[in-house]
Amino acid sequence: MAEERKAPPLPGLGGFRTAVGQLTGWDDESPVGLSAVYYPVIGLAIGLVLVGVDGWMADRVSIELASLMVVAVYALMTRTRPMRGLARTVAFSFGAGLGRSSVAVATLTGLSFALTVWLLSQIDGGRAVALCFAPMLSRCAMVVIATGSREARDDDKQLKFSRELTFREFGIASTFTFAIVFLTTHFLGLLLVLATGFLTIGLRLLVHYTRGGVDRDALHATGELVLVAVLGIVAAF
Repeated sequence: MAEERKAPPLPGLGGFRTAVGQLTGWDDESPVGLSAVYYPVIGLAIGLVLVGVDGWMADRVSIELASLMVVAVYALMTRTRPMRGLARTVAFSFGAGLGRSSVAVATLTGLSFALTVWLLSQIDGGRAVALCFAPMLSRCAMVVIATGSREARDDDKQLKFSRELTFREFGIASTFTFAIVFLTTHFLGLLLVLATGFLTIGLRLLVHYTRGGVDRDALHATGELVLVAVLGIVAAF
């Protein structure tokens, strides 16, 4: 009788450092694997830093300037990797040539930055909720789109984008994220989870249809779009 295969242990501090490097743009080479389970935790940490920056500036500058500075801090913390991933993914959808154009990517990155600033400036009472949860939900969405997806390739090989990431890591990341959101924001939390869930599923289907699968840019683009969506929903309330 064959022995039951045990799931590999969750990565420790080394895996956490890998996840930080991948989310901050310092590590675009290592494969997305078990360390992705830490993505929502790192997203929450990013959000708490942004809440602190915003709170410190609240009584010192206008809401528009505070929003600009908060998004600038976010861009520095992530080295604009999510915004650049979104820019490259959008540019590529209009043609491979445009996708490789540094001018097009820089322009779209700037537009993504400006949109994020504008949406945040429209939020008054719920800024702490938006800043805390948007990065966490966006990083959870990255785990969702990476789990079980095909890798976008120029050849006809059918390979997984992440060869290590399984439903276990997906479940842990999602449970951690949803528990925090539901316990602290109730109906708004439910709305945020449902909206970002549908958006992530839609993006997963879209990149598989248009690109044949997921690549690193599509992974970061998903996170950035979910972050923008969360800011938009909170602004609407």
